[in-house]
Amino acid sequence: MRRALHLFGIAARETGQALDKAGHRIQNKYIFEEKLSKHRTLVNLFNEHPECSIDSWVAPSATVIGEVDLCNCTSVWYNSVLRGDLNGIRLGTYSHVLDRAVLLTGKDNPYGLSPSVQIGDHVIIGHGAIVHASKINRECYIGTGAVIGEGSVIGEGSIIGAGAVVLPGTNVPAGQYWTGNPAQFVRDVSKDEREYVSHMAVTVYRNSLRHKEEFLPYSTAYIDLEALGDRASKLEKK
Repeated sequence: MRRALHLFGIAARETGQALDKAGHRIQNKYIFEEKLSKHRTLVNLFNEHPECSIDSWVAPSATVIGEVDLCNCTSVWYNSVLRGDLNGIRLGTYSHVLDRAVLLTGKDNPYGLSPSVQIGDHVIIGHGAIVHASKINRECYIGTGAVIGEGSVIGEGSIIGAGAVVLPGTNVPAGQYWTGNPAQFVRDVSKDEREYVSHMAVTVYRNSLRHKEEFLPYSTAYIDLEALGDRASKLEKK
């Protein structure tokens, strides 16, 4: 029954789009022919769909798929992908996935942990980083281009250096700095570094609000599109 309702919903949406185009043609408005991006920021998979808090922000070129939970004050930046297709992803409060980063889940985990992705509070996933079916505890920083292998656990307050490769099944203890390929322990994280990560998480959230203001909610975007079409029609008549 659920599957049937899902398929009926798809058919209804496609029918609605066709009727919308027909109505525009009757009114001699051809706004729908404008080559707008067909990219979908939030993607449902059957009965799994992203849950985004009201003060979270997902960039228009990012993709959030399936079972993903974005908690308060979170952000997903440009060209990032959160793929909750095989299992769930949770992004904790004041945590951020920066540009081009990828979070992906697994069907099962050979290391005995959940194949989901669990991101704690005040965590920053750096530009171009990859996190595969792992757990990252609160106040961690994953550096630019770092790779967190499947089934890894990053302890609270730890830092993974830029370009580091954390091998699958690795357990990084709390408060440590790891880097290299393969990643290894270098030193303990200082108190100032840990405080800086928390401060940066709040700063990134405030910056995301500036970007969020530039994009209309999907529910009202059509109003502005129709207004532009009306103005264009008046200019043509003149």
